[in-house]
Amino acid sequence: MQEPANLTQWLRDRDDAQLAELLRRRPDLGLPAPADLPGLASRISVRTSVQRAVDALHGLHLAVLEALLLVSDVNSRANVDQAAELLGTIDTDTIADAVDELLALALVWGRPPAVHLVSGVRESLGMYPAGLGRPAAVLLRGSAISVLAATDFANPTKLREHLDATPPDERDVLERLAAGPPIGSVRNAQVPTADDDAPHRLIARGLLVPIDAQRVELPREIGLALRTTPIGAVSPRPPDIKIVEHEAAELDRLGSTAVLETLRLIDTLGQEWSDHPPALLRAGGLGVRDLRRTGRALDVDEPTAALLAEVAVAAGLINSTTGIEPVYLPTEQFDDWRALAPAARWVPLAEAWMAMSRQPSLVTQRGERDRMITALSPDAERGTIPALRTRVLDLLSELPPGASPVDPVSVLTRMAWLSPRRAPGQLPLAAAILAEADILGVTAAGGLTGYVRTLRGGSHAVAEQVLTDAMPAPVEEFLVQPDLTVVVPGPPTRELARELALVADLESSGGASVYRITEASVRRALDAGRIAAELSAFITDRSRTPVPQALSYLITDTAKRHGSLRTGVAAAYLRCDDEALLARVLVDKSLTALQLRRIAPTVAICSVSVGQLLDGLRGSGYAPAAESADGEVVSLLQQAPRAPSRPPNRSFSARAGDSGGSRFETVRRIRSGDALTVLTRRVPPLVQQLPGVTSAATMGLIRRAIREGRRVLLGCAEADGTATRHTILPISMAGGFVRGHEAETQRLATFPLHRITAVTLIEDDPELDDDSVDPA
Repeated sequence: MQEPANLTQWLRDRDDAQLAELLRRRPDLGLPAPADLPGLASRISVRTSVQRAVDALHGLHLAVLEALLLVSDVNSRANVDQAAELLGTIDTDTIADAVDELLALALVWGRPPAVHLVSGVRESLGMYPAGLGRPAAVLLRGSAISVLAATDFANPTKLREHLDATPPDERDVLERLAAGPPIGSVRNAQVPTADDDAPHRLIARGLLVPIDAQRVELPREIGLALRTTPIGAVSPRPPDIKIVEHEAAELDRLGSTAVLETLRLIDTLGQEWSDHPPALLRAGGLGVRDLRRTGRALDVDEPTAALLAEVAVAAGLINSTTGIEPVYLPTEQFDDWRALAPAARWVPLAEAWMAMSRQPSLVTQRGERDRMITALSPDAERGTIPALRTRVLDLLSELPPGASPVDPVSVLTRMAWLSPRRAPGQLPLAAAILAEADILGVTAAGGLTGYVRTLRGGSHAVAEQVLTDAMPAPVEEFLVQPDLTVVVPGPPTRELARELALVADLESSGGASVYRITEASVRRALDAGRIAAELSAFITDRSRTPVPQALSYLITDTAKRHGSLRTGVAAAYLRCDDEALLARVLVDKSLTALQLRRIAPTVAICSVSVGQLLDGLRGSGYAPAAESADGEVVSLLQQAPRAPSRPPNRSFSARAGDSGGSRFETVRRIRSGDALTVLTRRVPPLVQQLPGVTSAATMGLIRRAIREGRRVLLGCAEADGTATRHTILPISMAGGFVRGHEAETQRLATFPLHRITAVTLIEDDPELDDDSVDPA
């Protein structure tokens, strides 16, 4: 078969399946669809498109492309066999497969062993492909430094003699530069002396070439001569991920522990921000102090607090208000979410994390203009993060069920091989993604859990069931210890967790939770409207162990003191049957700001609200209680404020044109347009005639085309005086108009007969019909 003359001809020789595969691998080429194959060829060579395709190459394909570039001539023509010599011990079949991959991506074109590099490849690979410098002939052009003769660089034997005669200190400099990059820093590089240090001696001998006053470059020929493998160490296969085998059910159980902890932390976060809403910064996001306070409230570090806040916002559980002083508050969806089963609560969190276009690990780092990136701020937005999370999870999905990596390094090493060009910027983010997955329960011990594998497969209900089966059964009882700690041997039921949160403080969580009952926690339960008898009954009924006497005394004593002081609305009043206690409160200097005034032996009033009065008294060590008009103790807890619901995240669904059928339709249109382009070049020029003069031969030719179902090429004179051409399949001619389907737009078009200047019949095959009518 004849060698294609150019990229367009090579594309014409490709079959439809190959062109459709090209559009799948490089979707930017088909958006919007090119008009013809020359248009597609021009898009293939666009620098940004080539750069995107080169950056997606894995290690072997990138090395083969670099080798082809190194052996290419000035016309970008390269020989595959010559490139194979630079690739060391990689077998020819592997190299041939890599070349086929580059051909499928249209980064090279032609028929092996002779291929051509697409024009944008040289620029995309940069000035130093494979870490090698430029050829000596390029570097030495116009150089005033005394250098080796050009023939010495072209003669491997003479070049080896020069290198063998190099002293060890000079040799060490050359080998470091040969490993890449080939650029080194040397002070006063352009004024070398033979008696100076090793770099200057190398410059004087011509083995290093100065490119400016402070930098030198190692010629490509020397780098190739010093390397064991000319192109460098290239692995034909991706490195294996070292794994530890687990039972799949065991990995799910490990992950369920992190799931329960995530749910508890998100719940606590919503409650904390409901009680103490953090302000929305003017530039957007959460202040550093508020993040630090949130971390202390959740008992986690700041990066984890930032992760939880970002996920909660992405899931629509938290949003900012729209008032004059906006704050972050839970949404109404948060209350509905709390009522769901644990698995049903966790699935939307996991989906939000996988899809959100934000990277929490960037929080507290410096961004643009050296400004610190804050949680929930626009600076943490990264549009490429969802795709990177998908690639990381895909790598973990390739491992057998139940397997987990020995360490994250092996996963990152494989990623570096799969995307070597993107690795420097992506690996730190990928490491953070692996850590976040472990915190949220997406992975356990680094391995992908079974319920996440099911969730990524698209089955939500099954994923929730798998997660539910992996979770320990909720418990309704606990064990009270003599030191007043409460051990819950499993995840508590929703009712038990709510009551324990009132009467005790959480000290540790996990498979078993530990709470501690203190005077402050008992007072908190009493403030919420509980009475001593209810608290004692709750602990006695739920405890598997005998209730310590010290705990009974603590509840009784705290309840006796609680409510001795009563407040009400006056704006607020303070009532106490103990006149001496009330007198002590009135003279307490720490309560001066409340401006209490006695109006009766047992009653005092103030101008502050009841809530402020309660907070002030409690802050000074008293134990007041609020009462109703009939003297009953009441709880002043109000309905928690809520922010407006947050719109759902944008879904990153595939484009409508990504289906296989759509790609073949695009290829068909490109070929149709290309055929029209070729036809237009071969059809004789249409002779213009005056509008309004339509001959009988013209109409007869159109009738024939309608009868035989043939396409015609019409020449038309437009209203503005311009001449246009249209390829149509005519279907009718009546009322002074011809109607038909236009080939370019695939739509029904209408043309006035009096403006038709020429008609040419078009055959379906490449050969043209001789029938054409020029009305002139």
